[in-house]
Amino acid sequence: MKGVLIPFIMSLVLRAILPLGTVLQSEVTKNIIDRGLVGQQFDILPGLIAVLLAVQFVRSVASYILRIVLHNTSQTMLFGVRKHLYETIQKQDTEFFRKYPTGELMSRMSSDLDWMRYSVSFFLPNIIDSLVTFISTLVYLLYINVPITIILLLCTPPIFILTRAMSTKVRPFYQKMRQKMADLNMVVQENIAGNRVVKAFATEDFETRKFDKENEALKELQINATNRFILFRTPIDFIATFMAAVALVGGGFMAINGDITIGSLSILISLSWSLSGPLRTLGRLINDYQKIQTATDRIEPIYYAEPKIVSPEHPVSPERNDGKVVFENVSLVLEGRKILDNISFSAEKGQTVAIMGPTGSGKTFLTNLLLRLYDVTEGRILLDGVDVRDYDLRELRRKIAVSTQDVFLFSETIEGNICYGVPDISVDDVVAAAKTVEAYDFIVHTSDGFDTIIGERGVGLSGGQKQRLALARAIAVKAPVLILDDTTSALDMETEHDIREHLREYCKEATQLIIAQRISSVSFADKIIVLENGKISEQGTHDELLKNNGYYRQIYELQYND
Repeated sequence: MKGVLIPFIMSLVLRAILPLGTVLQSEVTKNIIDRGLVGQQFDILPGLIAVLLAVQFVRSVASYILRIVLHNTSQTMLFGVRKHLYETIQKQDTEFFRKYPTGELMSRMSSDLDWMRYSVSFFLPNIIDSLVTFISTLVYLLYINVPITIILLLCTPPIFILTRAMSTKVRPFYQKMRQKMADLNMVVQENIAGNRVVKAFATEDFETRKFDKENEALKELQINATNRFILFRTPIDFIATFMAAVALVGGGFMAINGDITIGSLSILISLSWSLSGPLRTLGRLINDYQKIQTATDRIEPIYYAEPKIVSPEHPVSPERNDGKVVFENVSLVLEGRKILDNISFSAEKGQTVAIMGPTGSGKTFLTNLLLRLYDVTEGRILLDGVDVRDYDLRELRRKIAVSTQDVFLFSETIEGNICYGVPDISVDDVVAAAKTVEAYDFIVHTSDGFDTIIGERGVGLSGGQKQRLALARAIAVKAPVLILDDTTSALDMETEHDIREHLREYCKEATQLIIAQRISSVSFADKIIVLENGKISEQGTHDELLKNNGYYRQIYELQYND
């Protein structure tokens, strides 16, 4: 960004100098008419014409270079801003993404950013060009004829008043338009992401109507904004034409009376348009300014967003790397609602701890707290004897591998998805991870084996296949802690049993936290924790919990005694 600042400033300076060429050309033209033609000094015509052409040539070359510099500068600045925005988004915590949906972020990263590029490559240079053109033309016209210039100048205040009024009236429409564009993008994004659901429920017509509603609202806003712009632009154009008429008629009478020369009359007429031109351009630029300001207002909160969950200034690294997890009196409150209440348990190195409970009991929040996707409201969580809030965030999350029921696979090869967390993993380890989760057989029967590119979010794979690839991705990391959040729900009982046996051998050194609803998925665990209403209602082994008449026993009877 710093590297383009000097060329950008120099290009703006050059843009300020170029309009002065119009004044120089006008003076040369005036001399050609008055001295060369009317005064019949034909010997000076070649020199004056040569100067006229030379000035125009320099202006053309300078304008060409200027456009290239401004275009390159704007693209470089846009690259830097887009990069910063992307990096900022990467650092944000869960709360940020709850506030800004995907479609909203995509809109701000694309169309809103393009208006910022426009402001650099066109808007600012044209503001300078219009300002310098107006001032230099005004000064030169005063030099030619003061009375007519003053009359022309008196015509300018209405233009400023109209442009100011236009600014006030049009801006709210552009603010609504940017938000409506984001809403439209969100509808499209959700429809594409959920295309299977749409087709399964045959709701294409409903989705089309929903899109049409947002599209119609955007169209109406755009029409209203344009109509108001035209409403103000029309009188501005009329005033500009009136200024030219004043120069023509007033200057014509003066020329007849001999008060000014024919050359001066010609320049008065042509420069009256140069005087009104910047004012007419001002109307369009103010219209653009509203769009730029609206886009800037939408980008700023993303650009300056600061995550609430960050690494400490002086992070702590534990001496050991065992994967021991301890929850000490942990509570979590979100938006005034208590999600978890006084949770305490531990998982030793190599142990498997299973977490069960009804929907909404807070099971997934336990693992989210361990990963610091949220921070505890009370209590603390220790990993290898160190509070997770004292870790560097990257180091903490590299010690924990996660596989969730909500599987996300990248539009990549199967191998690329498995080794996503460890790019330098060996081929043998990729194959071993695939075999551990019973994925090897179906992988080798795909079109290109491990090099097969899978579609967005795993399109073309069954639910069980996607879960196994996500599980292979997690265990390939070989992290001290492995979190399995309902990762075998789409698998049959036999496959689940085989995977569990393989995991016991492949991840025997890892501490496993398993969230599941099937008794078969948790019965083998060293410890089973039952959550109800955010509290631990039971904990113990499979046999111990069966002796209680609690939630675990009820689920067991439902699943095995029907």
